[in-house]
Amino acid sequence: MKALARLILPLLVSTSLFAQTSVEVSSFAFSDGVHPTFSFFFEGTDTKYVESYWRDELKKISATVSTKKEVIGHAALVPQVSGDTVRVYVKAEQRKNSPNLTAHVAILTTAGFVGPNSDPRAFDGAKGFVQQRSTALRRQLAEQELSLAERGLSRLKKELSDLQRDKERDLANIEKSKQRAAEAVQEQERTRVEADQLGPRITALQAALGETPDKEGAKELSALIRDKDRAQSDHKKALAQEAAMRKKETELIEAVKKNDADQEKKAQAISEQETLVQSLRAKLSAIR
Repeated sequence: MKALARLILPLLVSTSLFAQTSVEVSSFAFSDGVHPTFSFFFEGTDTKYVESYWRDELKKISATVSTKKEVIGHAALVPQVSGDTVRVYVKAEQRKNSPNLTAHVAILTTAGFVGPNSDPRAFDGAKGFVQQRSTALRRQLAEQELSLAERGLSRLKKELSDLQRDKERDLANIEKSKQRAAEAVQEQERTRVEADQLGPRITALQAALGETPDKEGAKELSALIRDKDRAQSDHKKALAQEAAMRKKETELIEAVKKNDADQEKKAQAISEQETLVQSLRAKLSAIR
């Protein structure tokens, strides 16, 4: 994300500086010949999207719309250009691997294709018609770009929040590990003392019972030996528990260190993304 922001910001500045804001008079080779056009430059989109936008716009005002070689609105009603129906040609031109393109719009009236030498009213009307829709499309693209950046910012903030929550959990688990390790040490001492106390008792009872202990004596001796074995087993478990808790504590401490580093990187990414969002908001607000 950090690298992406560094890449996008200079691109955003450069495209904002040179972004086209008004239609230009030009010409373009459509499938039936070269015609005068009103062209508009777009950044960060593709021909399919632009032509789809114009197709939808022309459907609102045309009897039919064809899309075989270029988008053509047949019998379109554009009052600011002509009182009669007109034909509107649209073709988006984009170089390979380029994020930018030019949309060419030609308008055919009963007097011919509208161009610089046409009736001033028709020319200005056609220019305004293309300008209005091109600006709307440019704004739509800018809104999408801003929305994407805002979603990216929200995602980064959530990721930072998750890191903060993970750190709190790890810190709490460090304290739990310390507590359990301390409890394991206490258990080691208790079981050691218990086993140490049982040893002499077992030895003394064995001596008292001799080679042929009676049933009750044998039962008592067996119980003492069992208690000592259990104490020794519990002692080993306590040793293992302490080692496991110390190991877990060490791992959690390392996790917290990594978390701190990740939070720092995420905060930097958020700062860069916020700058990007602010720039895109300014770009959007500048579109009139």
